[in-house]
This record gives sequence, structure tokens and C-alpha cells, in this order.
Amino acid sequence: MFQGKPPVAEKSAAYPGERPVDLFERIGGFLRANKLDPTPINYDLAHQFFCSDDPNLVAAIDGAIRRDGLLRPEVAAEISQAASNQISSELLDQLLGRAHKNMTMAAGLVTQSTADVKAYGSALASGAGTMTKGGVPAQTALGLLVELTRTMIGKTQDAEAQLRSMGEQMASLRDDLAEAQATAESDPLTGLANRRAFQAKLLEAIEQAEAEGYPLSVAFCDIDHFKKINDTHGHDTGDRILKMFAEALSDGVGEDTLVGRFGGEEFLVLFDGIMARRAAMRVDEVRDELGNRSLVNRTTGEPMDVVTFSAGVAQLQPGEDSDALLKRADEALYKAKNAGRNRVLIAGDD
Repeated sequence: MFQGKPPVAEKSAAYPGERPVDLFERIGGFLRANKLDPTPINYDLAHQFFCSDDPNLVAAIDGAIRRDGLLRPEVAAEISQAASNQISSELLDQLLGRAHKNMTMAAGLVTQSTADVKAYGSALASGAGTMTKGGVPAQTALGLLVELTRTMIGKTQDAEAQLRSMGEQMASLRDDLAEAQATAESDPLTGLANRRAFQAKLLEAIEQAEAEGYPLSVAFCDIDHFKKINDTHGHDTGDRILKMFAEALSDGVGEDTLVGRFGGEEFLVLFDGIMARRAAMRVDEVRDELGNRSLVNRTTGEPMDVVTFSAGVAQLQPGEDSDALLKRADEALYKAKNAGRNRVLIAGDD
């Protein structure tokens, strides 16, 4: 069994004198020791484990191995997702930096243009005064004013061109920023809100619900016997089941909800303004619909067992925070699993 990686001081993309094939063998050994399929995502995670300078990723993998004896597939998927989201967050910071730089340049351009306009106005007034007093031949003074005007027109045109260019860059940055933000807050497999995004929205919703005095409920959903699906049909089929379930849940619970993937085969639903009993009814309708689907393994063409799920629903109590609310929903889910699975239970209903 894999007992951990070499000490951090020795960690590098390759040990001194190590050939690429040796690193490849170390990665292969890591995957074999942890019984992980050699998928691109798992290979990339193993490569980051040996070569990355990200202490959080390394600590997460080490901690999982110490806790469970090996890196379980669902935990590996969560760590990969977290690493992907961190990269997106860093990209988000870069885009914000670029936007700030452009705004600073635009402000500087406006300031310079204002100064040019004031200088032009002063020069016009001075030239007009000179012509009135007769200190300089009128034709000479007029020629100077014309040249001054041409120069000012040129500066104005240059400023307009720069502002147009900056406007185009800002529009492009806005699109990039929106895409990066969506990526940082989305689960890469299902496209749902990831755990971080869901919890952030839950905090906002709880604060508003308490301020305005309306109900709020959360459902914790877990696909039954998901490990058996992976073991029997492979992880590709497992991924398709996850995406199918995510779509069924999103379509079935209603548009006035937020559905997120908590990790692995666990999903969360936020019912804003809805009491627990009504929320449980919606989730149960999804459970019933999913249980009537006939599924076939795309690879082998063989029929698959019916996919079911269990869920626990909890309604926000006065003064309760998000952690306590999620814990009660999770406890209701645990009771649903122990009661035979394929059912929805409400926290507090015994």
C-alpha cells in the first residue's frame, strides 16, 4: 500500500538525474497503490502530487491517504476539482488586474485630455489678445492659431482612438471575466454550482430569509450504491450517471432553486422561500421519475439496474447557521440510507 510521497525537500518534477520514464513509473505506482483508474484526470493529479508546488493539494492527498489508507476515487475527484477551481480563481485575479490597469490608463488619458483642452483654451485666448493688441501681424497670429488647432484636433483624434481601443479591450475583459467566474464557481463534470459557490449562495439566502421572515429549506441527495455502478460499469458510465442525475434534479425541483454538487455522488438543493414538506415533495417527484427510467450501458449495450437516490431535507430554524442546517439535512439523509435507501426524509420527522 502506498504510504505517502518522498519528503517535501526532495520533491521536484524529477529527482536529480531521474529520467522522464522514472517519473512515469512513480506516477503509475501511485495510481496502482491507490487503485485509481489511469484516467487523464487521475494521471494529472498524480503528476501534480509529485511535481506541484501547491502545498494545499499535496496536504490534501497526504491527509486522505493517512485517513483512509489510500486515495479513494471520489476523494481524488474532489481534490482535482478543487485544484481546477483554484486555477480558475487565479485567472480571475489576473483578469481583474488587467481590468484595473486599463481603467487606470483610461483615467490618465482623460486627465491628460482635460489638461490639453485647458492649454488650448489658454493659447487661443492669448493669441486672440495678441491679435487685438497688434503686437504680432494678424496673418502670423492667425497661422499660429490654425496650427495650434490642428495640433489639438490631432490629439483629440488620438485620444478618441485610444479610448475606443480601451473600450474594446474592456468589453473583451468583461466576457473573459464572466467566463472565468463561471468556471471558478462550477462543477466541471455537471456544470452545477460547486460546493464553494453553493455555500456562498446559501449564506446570502439565510441572511435574507432571516431578515424578511420567509422559509428556506435544503435537500441533501446521494445516489444509492454509486460505488457499485462504478465497479460494475466503469467510471465513464459513472460520470454519465452523475450528469444524468444532475440534469434530472435541476429539471425536477423547479426554477426557483439552486442545485449544486457537494462532491462525489452527493448533491445539494437550496429551496429559497419554500418549506421543508413542499421541498421534500419536489425531491420525491424526481426520485419517482428517475426510478422509472430504463438505462442501458452504452459500452456493452447491457441493461443497467434502476438508479435510485436517497435524500434528507431540513428547514432553516430561527438563529441557525448554514453548517447546522446542512448537518441536519445530512443526518436526515443518513437515516434515509439506513431505512433502506430510495426515499426522502425530513429532519425532525421520526
